Amino acid sequence: MKERKSKLLLLVLIVAASMLLSGCVLRMRADDLYRLPELSQDYLRLQGHINTIHNEGAEFSPPISGPNRQSVQLKDLNGDGINEVIAFFRIPSDSTLKIIVFEMVDGDYSVAEVINGAGTAIESIRYADMDGDGVMEIIVGWQLGDALKHMEIYSIIDFNAVRIQSAEYEYITVFDINSDSNSDIIIVRLPTIENAAVAQVFFMTADREINTSQVNLSAGIETISRIVTGSLINGFPAVFIESEGSFYNGSFVTDICTFRNGEFTNILLRESSGVSDSTIRQRRIHSADINGDGIVKVPIPRRLISQTETTYYVMDWFSFNNNGAARLALTTYHNPTDEWFLVLPLDWRDRVSVRREDAVAGERTVVFSYISDEDGAFYDFMSIHRLTGDMREARSRLPGRVWLASEGASIYVFELLETPDSIDLTIDEQIIRENFQLIFFDWLSGTL
Repeated sequence: MKERKSKLLLLVLIVAASMLLSGCVLRMRADDLYRLPELSQDYLRLQGHINTIHNEGAEFSPPISGPNRQSVQLKDLNGDGINEVIAFFRIPSDSTLKIIVFEMVDGDYSVAEVINGAGTAIESIRYADMDGDGVMEIIVGWQLGDALKHMEIYSIIDFNAVRIQSAEYEYITVFDINSDSNSDIIIVRLPTIENAAVAQVFFMTADREINTSQVNLSAGIETISRIVTGSLINGFPAVFIESEGSFYNGSFVTDICTFRNGEFTNILLRESSGVSDSTIRQRRIHSADINGDGIVKVPIPRRLISQTETTYYVMDWFSFNNNGAARLALTTYHNPTDEWFLVLPLDWRDRVSVRREDAVAGERTVVFSYISDEDGAFYDFMSIHRLTGDMREARSRLPGRVWLASEGASIYVFELLETPDSIDLTIDEQIIRENFQLIFFDWLSGTL
């Protein structure tokens, strides 16, 4: 049974590879839907080579994390316009890990290079042209144990894999951090008894030398949550390293690392505290380019004046320049329970409160209220509803309700409520529709 599953997986992978490499568009007839796709002779030969490796005792062992997790991958490594095939195996008998590169030679695939490793798994694989010569370097992460990961950078010129750098790491990403149009490798290491958590960058010079630089991250980090790459206000590339730990007023922090004056720098780290104090927070929403202007922002929660004993927050999103100066970009109210958020108009700041009302079955409601400047009274001016259940369609069409979105078995609507003439907020149906968005939990990491 195990052998049959392995062959079936191999067939699927080969079919996918054949379709990707051919670049053809198939016109399907009805009879074609009941017929297996015909493989080219090239890929039947490739299947033969892989079967031979399996017969020698190897089994597929794809990378367990990172952006490339297929057992068989296609990549043009030498820049000639033809994809090589990279396959990942392990030998159970001796725990050997193998990355085998196949190249096309005279109409047949042959083994061009084998990268051998040891450990429990291939943690990740990345391909990056680090010096702009058109040839990819291969960055391999080897999993050596439950908590130990080892990175190796291989030069692959003429299909001769030469290890040119290695390092222990916890997290790894590829990004042009020094604006030279070449890919750089950035790793993060967790703190040890002797050393602080660090971010380290590796970049390759024109003569293929590896240079490296590292900076300390916030003291108190325990785990790395995510690395986000993007731009600062003034266009500088930056890496936003989001971590969890124990800090004096929160458990979540963002360190921002960039090249400034030719040096790799953590622009928010305060020397006095050893922490990026301005980004410490309790609520775990990750930094993001939330409004699509090309600049990554860091969300900082702000407590609202509440009408009830329940505490509600909005998120103030701050962008930074390469000197670490912050600027408020926008404010959002996030409702992770109902999976939506709203970008709040600027004139709502410090003048709005929210509360939940879930009295109707199949209807979850958030009410927005205006806080009077004169007497501090609350005036309800808008409600947003998530409708579920068999009556959701009918309830979405109740008088005054305006459709916002639908996702799966949920419908989202809002309605503007009767308000006193003295309320001078921006309350416009079009603005509400444009500022409402559903939450994608991969970006949010499922928590708030």
